[in-house]
Parts: sequence; C-alpha cells; structure tokens
Amino acid sequence: METYEITLGMLVFWAALIGGAAVLAHLVYRSMDRPLLSLTLTEQGPRAQRRDVVLYVIVTPLLVALWWSFFTMVLLLSDNKIGATQLILFPLALIIAVRTLVFIAPGPAHELAKILPIALIAVVILSGSVRPAEEFDRILDDLAPIAVSSPAIVLLFCYDYIITAIWYWGWIRWGRPKWVARRALAS
Repeated sequence: METYEITLGMLVFWAALIGGAAVLAHLVYRSMDRPLLSLTLTEQGPRAQRRDVVLYVIVTPLLVALWWSFFTMVLLLSDNKIGATQLILFPLALIIAVRTLVFIAPGPAHELAKILPIALIAVVILSGSVRPAEEFDRILDDLAPIAVSSPAIVLLFCYDYIITAIWYWGWIRWGRPKWVARRALAS
C-alpha cells in the first residue's frame, strides 16, 4: 500500500482555492439574483433616479460579460462531458433564465442564482481535477467553428434592459399602484 502525504502547501492551496471560489460564486449569485436597477422610495412611490439609471446602463453589460465568463470558465475547466456547443449555450440560457425569474419569480431566481455557481464550483473542487490538457485543447478547437448569432448576442446583452423596462414601467410605475389601490378599496 502506497503512502500519500498531505503537505502544508497542499492544504493551504486547497483552502485558498475553496475560499476564493466560494467568494467568487457568492459574488456572481448576489449580482444575478435581484433587479439591477436601484429604486428610491419617493412620495409618488418607488422611482429610479437618473444617476441609478446611468449606473445601471453602464454596469449591466459588464455584469453580463462577467457572468458569461464565469460560467463558461467553470464549465471549461471542470472535467465533464459537456461539448463545445453546450459550453457556449448553457451559460447564455442560464443568464437569461435567471434574469427573467428575477422579475416574475424572485424566490426561484434567488435559489437558481445561488445554487448553480456554488454547485459548479463544488463539482470542480470535489472532483479534485480539471479538464486534462489534451481535452482542454480539443474543446478549444471545437469552439472555433461555433458562432453565436448576432441576435443571440444582442438578446443576451439587451435582455436585461428590456425586462427591466417592462418591470419598471409595467409593474412599479403602473401595475403596482393600481393593485395597491384596489386592495385598499377591498379592505
């Protein structure tokens, strides 16, 4: 029977890796699980201030790119059987699904945004390995002929703007006040 020694360096490396991955997964999920447009409570109800709108418009594409990069890199690095097409498609679909649920089902959006980054990181950590170099090179070669259509890219980067506008103007500015008024009359 072969003896295997766990060294201090190995312990420090894995502890740092797990801690760093947990922080990164937490940051990804906390940035995905709620509307990105900040609202301020005014006499007329919740409103978006000009500064918050400008910040939202600037930050959203950066966050979308970071989310896409995070999920793609974790899937690329993990030793799994996901092909090149799924490697591109899964993060795109996940981002759009979570961002839709944020506005129509906040509870499931929170859970999905929380569990997937942490679960993906956990799979990499618990397997204790990353994709072998030759497999990594093969998957990168397989990615070369895959093109994401322009409409898909536009949808990915503009979707949050569209769904936020519908939420803000449809629910916050118009629907919610009418709903509150009807509830007050019914009481």
